[in-house]
This record gives sequence, C-alpha cells and structure tokens, in this order.
Amino acid sequence: YSTLTHISSSGINAEYGGVLKAGLATFGRLFDHRAILQGEARYFIEEFQVKRKGSEVTKLNECCDVLQRHCQQTLPESVTSIQENLTQLDTKVLQLTQLCDLILPDRIEPDTIGATAYSRPPSPGQDHAWDDFMKQMEEERKTIDRLFDNEIEQFKIYLARNSSPTPL
Repeated sequence: YSTLTHISSSGINAEYGGVLKAGLATFGRLFDHRAILQGEARYFIEEFQVKRKGSEVTKLNECCDVLQRHCQQTLPESVTSIQENLTQLDTKVLQLTQLCDLILPDRIEPDTIGATAYSRPPSPGQDHAWDDFMKQMEEERKTIDRLFDNEIEQFKIYLARNSSPTPL
C-alpha cells in the first residue's frame, strides 16, 4: 500500500492507480498462503487425532483381552497350583516337625539363672560356652552403643557452638 501511495503522489493518472491497486490486491491474495497453511495444519491435526484415538482403542482392547485371559485362565490355574503346593508343604512341615521332636528332648528347661535372649539348652560337652559367648557379645554391644551415644552428644554440642542462624 505504501507503494501505491508513492505512485499516486508521483503524478500517475488516477485511472492507472485504480488498476494498479486492484492488481496489487490480486497479487497479494494469490501469494498469501496463510489461509492454505492454516487449513492444512487443521487437517493434519484432525487426522492425527483420529488415528491416535484408533490406536488408543486398539491398545485398550488388547489390555482388556489380556485381563480377561488372566482372570479366566491364569488365576484359576494359579489357585489350583497353590492349593496343591500348600498341601505338599503341610505334609513336609509335619514330617520335619516329627523329626525335630525325635531329635530334641521332650521338655526343655529354661535357663533362669543368667539367661539371655539367646539362651538355649546346653548341649553335651559344651556346658554353658554359648551363653557365655552371647553375654560377652551383649556387653560389647552395650559398650559400642555408649561410645556411639557419647560421640553423637559431642557432635551435637559442636554443631550448636559452630552453627549460626542463616537468613531465609
């Protein structure tokens, strides 16, 4: 449009100016591809959405088929297998319990004098070696716990002395 103003101000006849103006408008419409590009973009997006919806429906159908197969076939087979294995496990546990009853004495007397959480009945030839060992381990654990607690307290004191409040 600025070219038209320049041409008409330079003294060209008004009749030719109208023709020139119409020609430039036609030229602008011919080479302005915005409407075409917008239409193509809309078409592409619509096609993409339609194809995407179709693939989502397909995937949902596949998931539904897998779920139905598991509910109708795999789960009942698993339940049957579990029941069979549990009965076998029950019989094995019963057999092992009977073997343990044969090995262990009928009645185990608890060691009430100096008993620890790890006490067990003395085995022949061992006397109280196991209980003595476990008592020693318990004492060492308590010593280590006290040292650790002391170190933690010292660290807290160190932090309290050397930390300054930071502005938020």
